[in-house]
Amino acid sequence: MLPTEHTYLRLSELALKIDEVFRRQFASEVYWVVGEISGHKFYGGQARHYFEFIEKTERAHDPVAKFRAVAWSSGSESIRLFEEVTRQKFTNGIQVLAKVKVEYHAVHGLSLVLQEVDQFFTLGNLERQRLEILQRLLAENPDTIVKQAEDYLTRNKSLPLAAVLQRLAVVGSPNSEGFVDFMHTLENNEFNYRFSCDLYQTSVQGTFAESELVQTMVSVYESGKSYDAVVIIRGGGARTDFLVFDTYRLARAVARFPIPVITGIGHHKDVSITDMMAHTSTKTPTKAAELIISHNRSFENEVLNLQRDLVIRTQKILAAADTEIQSSKLLIVDTSRRLLRAYSDGLADSREGLKAAFKAILNQQRMALQMIGRQLSSQPLLLTQKREADLLRIIALLRSACQVSLLRQSESLIQADRIIRVMHPDNVLKKGFAILSRQGKIISDDTEIKLNELLTVTTEHFQVDTLVKNKREKDERSEL
Repeated sequence: MLPTEHTYLRLSELALKIDEVFRRQFASEVYWVVGEISGHKFYGGQARHYFEFIEKTERAHDPVAKFRAVAWSSGSESIRLFEEVTRQKFTNGIQVLAKVKVEYHAVHGLSLVLQEVDQFFTLGNLERQRLEILQRLLAENPDTIVKQAEDYLTRNKSLPLAAVLQRLAVVGSPNSEGFVDFMHTLENNEFNYRFSCDLYQTSVQGTFAESELVQTMVSVYESGKSYDAVVIIRGGGARTDFLVFDTYRLARAVARFPIPVITGIGHHKDVSITDMMAHTSTKTPTKAAELIISHNRSFENEVLNLQRDLVIRTQKILAAADTEIQSSKLLIVDTSRRLLRAYSDGLADSREGLKAAFKAILNQQRMALQMIGRQLSSQPLLLTQKREADLLRIIALLRSACQVSLLRQSESLIQADRIIRVMHPDNVLKKGFAILSRQGKIISDDTEIKLNELLTVTTEHFQVDTLVKNKREKDERSEL
């Protein structure tokens, strides 16, 4: 049976009936509801917000309820205050507690009009989520993350930083201001340091940012490159832009990463969970670059200080060694002079002894000649000639004995002079010998030499600092 004009309603009449029901039920009522913002749009000229309130299941994240919503001037002012107090942008993905009024329009249908946003609920909810993630990190990763007082000790924090940070893996978006600021600070540092930076491009906000960031960290690890540090950077933005850095998977990946991670993700007032897990956190990409430059500058200063100390100590050692050598030279010269004087005195004594001996021999021979002379008067000429020959032979022997004695004494003097010259340090060093000294003092007793002791070896042309690594007794049967 087809409906007649009196048995059906026009759509507007049905809408009017629905509107009457809503007016009776909801006209004077307001409700505090919890929902997640989705599809948000803001029109600044009209001071209006259009969005949807949705509720999702905890595990599947499928919507179980959805309402269109709008915020007029008063609601927009409440949202402005909300953003100012919480430093949290009113945008997609955040959960809020809002006071709403239910309205129905024949054309636009059912909608919720936002009148007020509870600032403290959102702050508390975000903090609660952070605490839950931190507790989960501690519970599920006891070998990697440990809480000590108010700090979190992670495997990444325990890694030593290289003395110089030069080979860097940069995780971020190349189109962001943060990346530009980071690279500009590194490339234009006042110390002219040069860096090798590999960019690992990834999203740092949005629905898939967490998965992309984690996968990027995996790519850095799988690259097999020996990076000195991984730098995660992001420019400034609203608080919701940084929610990805408070996620479990990214924080866990950073805490377990085998290369030191430095963060500079634009937080001026807050510290993200990723910051807590990283080796070193900074507020901005520029600060991260400045930290790396400062770290390298500290190493350079240490090297310069060591160089200066080494030069000073070397100069002191050389000065002490030179003083010791000069003292040795003076000692050797003085000793040589004393030895020469002693040999000269001995030679003079020998000469005087020879003179006395010669005189005694001559006296004896004179007496013998006198006896011979007396005998000559009574003996034949042949005996006289024999005696004369004997006398000549004796004189020759005396001359030969004197020459031999003088020659021996002269050779002794020459030998003494040669020994003294050979003993001179310069000649000793030329023969390949060396002088061992400790802190400027010559070592004359080799039993005093100790292991791991720094000694100075003086050769003909150089002074060499050496460290005693081994000491053993010399085998007397071995050849030099």
